[in-house]
Amino acid sequence: MEQQQQPLQIICLQTYLTQYHYQSYSILKQYFLERIRLSIKPLSTTSNILFNEIRAQHPTLVILPECTGTWLYLMCVPMPQYLRNFFFNYQTTKINRHILFICYTLLTHIRLFTKEIYKNYHSKLTWLGLIKRSWFSLFSDQTYNIYKKLFSELSYETNCTIVAGSNFMYEEKNFYNISYVFEPNHGSICLQSGKQYPVYDEISFIDNYQKQPLIYSIPNTNIDIGVLICADSWIPQVYEQYNKIELFNIKQRRFLFIIIALNLGEWNILWPGYDYQHDTPKDVDNKHINTYSLSNAWFHYAINRAIDILNKQNNLIGYGVICCQGILNIMNDIQAQGESMIVLKRSEIETKILYEAKTYKDEKILICEF
Repeated sequence: MEQQQQPLQIICLQTYLTQYHYQSYSILKQYFLERIRLSIKPLSTTSNILFNEIRAQHPTLVILPECTGTWLYLMCVPMPQYLRNFFFNYQTTKINRHILFICYTLLTHIRLFTKEIYKNYHSKLTWLGLIKRSWFSLFSDQTYNIYKKLFSELSYETNCTIVAGSNFMYEEKNFYNISYVFEPNHGSICLQSGKQYPVYDEISFIDNYQKQPLIYSIPNTNIDIGVLICADSWIPQVYEQYNKIELFNIKQRRFLFIIIALNLGEWNILWPGYDYQHDTPKDVDNKHINTYSLSNAWFHYAINRAIDILNKQNNLIGYGVICCQGILNIMNDIQAQGESMIVLKRSEIETKILYEAKTYKDEKILICEF
């Protein structure tokens, strides 16, 4: 019996996250829950009871930015309430408190950190990479369990398929930046994707994910999705791997590339060119380096690459690219700005672009149907 196909509601959450949201499980979950339910909430619903019970009635895809799970380690450090208020609840000061938080964590977990140093001693060549890897792996098991529980509950409670950003974690003795997708029926993991081309901020402590990419078919639709983590969307070799997937050849299907990203630093800068860790593709125009804005470069070399690949698939009846960028400020230390975008081609003659950008303390929710 042929499965009934329904339009897919897309919710792209360009979150603005700070240390405040990561101080407890309940605060972070409520933050995501409110924004998801706000996006699928019927216009006629005004009751708080109805709001708290709202679930998507049609297939719904929710997308969050890269590294959403990375900062969960902030929850894993026990401390008295006055220190918790000092680190997590301040609003106006511009003092960097992340270094103090790291020092406190190391003082209270020195034995565990020493074990992580010993465990990872032969994994990386540089001392800085060893320290970073040992730090992020210090609570990696706990953060993974929190990450899995959080997004499993969110997907089940909202009846949404959720692309849950990414998290640093071990898999088969390697340390990866991995994104998971959670399905709504049971809240279980239905797809995982790893970062194949870590950038210079990660290359000293993150391993290259070398497994072949997979895709996921969203239930009750004719839509398949593939997830790319940040700079992987700039690399032609990644798309060549997707070209080998047989499901691309099934007729009457649609496909979405989901790009989850986090651009550390300021957004309104000139594009400096490709990360020096990776070879620059031959089709890159050198005139664009230091003349294109970062947003124009993202559109030209990431979004357009994905669109061009999908445009060559003769069997697809529709396709699109969704890029979800996050906005971040963790203890006035780790900061990120970005721009989220949805590009859809529903038919041969229709192309729709949803384009939103914020480069200050704000958040955006992009919503559309496909």
